[in-house]
Amino acid sequence: MTIGSLLEGGFRLIKERPGAMLIWTIIQLAMTIGTSFWMGALVQGLFDALLSGDSVQSVQLSFALQSMLVGLAGLIVSTILYAAVQRAIIRPTEGGPGWLRLGMDEIRFFLLLLLYTIIFGAAFVVVGVLVGLFFAGAGAGGLQIMQIVTIVLGFLAVSYFGTRLSLTFPLTLKDGAFAIGEGWSLSNGRFWALYGAYLIIFLILLAAGIVGSVVTEPEYLSAIFQHGFNSPEADQAALLQFQKIAAGSIDAPIIIGWVLTAVQGAIGVALLGGAAATAVRELTGDEEGLSDTFS
Repeated sequence: MTIGSLLEGGFRLIKERPGAMLIWTIIQLAMTIGTSFWMGALVQGLFDALLSGDSVQSVQLSFALQSMLVGLAGLIVSTILYAAVQRAIIRPTEGGPGWLRLGMDEIRFFLLLLLYTIIFGAAFVVVGVLVGLFFAGAGAGGLQIMQIVTIVLGFLAVSYFGTRLSLTFPLTLKDGAFAIGEGWSLSNGRFWALYGAYLIIFLILLAAGIVGSVVTEPEYLSAIFQHGFNSPEADQAALLQFQKIAAGSIDAPIIIGWVLTAVQGAIGVALLGGAAATAVRELTGDEEGLSDTFS
């Protein structure tokens, strides 16, 4: 197993399964458009509630809870697509339109993803609190250092544990049962090959996302580069985009942005899911089956 063979698994899936890619892209497009209108309605409701005199705290809480529902819906769709991509490599003979299913495989994938999200989220909060206590009383400069340290630690933790746990998904699909321990063990001695492949895919998707933003959201991208990702200026630029959608002002940049986001999402799922599934096929000695996948 090498970085090249993992990347090849994802790219071959894109090249040799155009019908499935089209189906996955259409699903991504529907999710993107639905999410845009849903968030547009939430943003408009946020401003309406503030104008009607509701407290800032209650409005923020309501917005956060409803945003979590949007994220949960996206998580469900992503789980279904990720399972379909890995099924196309792990169990290609099952066939079906885009290898899409709604069954126990998807439920297990969703529960795994939800478990990892909760664990990583809780760990990030704990680390943030500990780092905050360490830099307590250091002033504004200490606050900036604390934020940088927290981000770096979070990145390292997600990179390591995300890579080590990535094989639990295709192995769970292959075995038809949760395989957390087995997936972790399967990645022993293969961390750098896996991480290298994932990093290259991430950089490809990041570059594609930046190019897409230059075309469709230049103001938002400019605000990020000038003031930071979570800066008030960047948040304001993002809110303006959702306000336009809520008002029904659907222009060409918004439509192009939807299409590019859907294409990038489908490619990302195919590359990441394909790389992990290819790793499991190679590491479990099913190289003949891997060849049959693309025959």
